[in-house]
Amino acid sequence: MSKDINQEFEIIAKGELVILRPIVVTDRDHYMRWQTQGEWRSLDAPWERYATEEKKDEARNQRTNTQGDSAPQEQASIQDDSVPKKRAVITTLENKPLGWMNRYRSKNSPIVWYVGIDICEDDYLNRGYGTEALKLWVDHLFANSEYHKLCLDTWSFNPRMMRVAEKVGFIPEGFQRQMQFWDGEWLDLLHYGMLREEWENLR
Repeated sequence: MSKDINQEFEIIAKGELVILRPIVVTDRDHYMRWQTQGEWRSLDAPWERYATEEKKDEARNQRTNTQGDSAPQEQASIQDDSVPKKRAVITTLENKPLGWMNRYRSKNSPIVWYVGIDICEDDYLNRGYGTEALKLWVDHLFANSEYHKLCLDTWSFNPRMMRVAEKVGFIPEGFQRQMQFWDGEWLDLLHYGMLREEWENLR
């Protein structure tokens, strides 16, 4: 990573529209705000968030009943010394946070990572920011590892994510029909993948 000479943060990758950088303490307010607003909340497996919020409410009620209002609150860690990074904040070139990227291991293969992306500021949707961020993240992961493949999953109600994945070079690898029922409809789970040799050819 390099350090921006005009701002006090490390840079994971930089493009013409966005910067990927590590999470810093001042991002916390943005993360808190994003949890309650933005189109991304309706597209990134919203049923999981609903279940998580229910569990948090139950835990909060339990703490209140057993420990009172002074119960300690869980603090999120922002330290990430891994290479390549496990997560990154997407910002404009002026360091305005827009969303995040992440990677996580496949349960079935030790040489495959799954990647995720969310643009949480609605004013920056459909303007190329997500496409460039995903491309920079793919480059970062392949260039700083020996991993053989990157995968990306999305749901059939998210055509924007499908377009972005294919623009960056992910190949459609099939889908599982009607894997989730949400908001009155059945959703298919779509699978995309990119091999290291395909990434090298794109470069």
